[in-house]
Amino acid sequence: MSVGLNHAEICAKFDRLVSDGIIAYQPSKPVLVADKGMMFCFHVVQSLKNKPQAEDTITVVKPTSTDSGFLSGTFGPGSDILRDHPDVCITIVNDTHYLVINKFPVLRPMLLLLTVDSYRRQHEPLDLEDLDAGWKMMHAMEEEHYVFFNCTVTAGSSRAHKHLQVVPAPGHEGYPEGFRFFPDYAPGSDASPPPLLHFIQRFDELPGGQIKDSAQLLEIYSRLLQQARDALNISESEAARPHNFAMTARWMIVIPRSTKSIHGITANTPGMLGSVYISNQEQLDEWKAIGPTNVLTALGLPCENS
Repeated sequence: MSVGLNHAEICAKFDRLVSDGIIAYQPSKPVLVADKGMMFCFHVVQSLKNKPQAEDTITVVKPTSTDSGFLSGTFGPGSDILRDHPDVCITIVNDTHYLVINKFPVLRPMLLLLTVDSYRRQHEPLDLEDLDAGWKMMHAMEEEHYVFFNCTVTAGSSRAHKHLQVVPAPGHEGYPEGFRFFPDYAPGSDASPPPLLHFIQRFDELPGGQIKDSAQLLEIYSRLLQQARDALNISESEAARPHNFAMTARWMIVIPRSTKSIHGITANTPGMLGSVYISNQEQLDEWKAIGPTNVLTALGLPCENS
């Protein structure tokens, strides 16, 4: 399982890149908002307003060596993610994924797992290699981390090159004390999950009570994704299956997405779990005006009994 990484070294490299101005990061003071029994943690990070956005397209065109539509200094000829500093890339995992420091972090540190094949696209479902790399990286970190994936622009993706993200989990210093994602709410507590359609597998409910290998991860993901596709009424022939995916050491979740935004506000996978990344106070005010749980159900699908 080991990928030979040192969490302290990754953090030290992250800090050097911040000091050198390569990465725009300032610790934010999260804002907690309670709504209909669910706790939301809003991270207001001004640098997110400069984050590039992917186009609303799933068309893949392989460029020639003279194609000016793709930037030089990226992670491959088909990539739209800049590789403009040697220390941004940490290592290669399983010969299939680059482990890269996210240049627009909300927490310290935030990492990307980019496919070495730069023509892989974010509208493609996860495969065995993606899940294996994510699982290994999640367990290689000293503090608890989780893995997430925004499948398509509709689900919050900002880049076309296929990538997962490895992020510190609640309990990290970047979150308020006591904040949890809704799948981790304790039974009988005052907190309650949103009326948001989601499909989850808790690993302690599996035979043996744990994950045995990456093939099992793929089987679980494929089953949850099929449920999401059925809920969205998407045919097998349609390439894009908009969904948010997250995996912790305890569970895997897939959330079908029906739309990219509502009244101009959107969310990626952490946001659908309650950890919302925004760039200014105005966006926070808009979330509050609509109601955070109303935003989630509008971006996804409401539960049938809600």
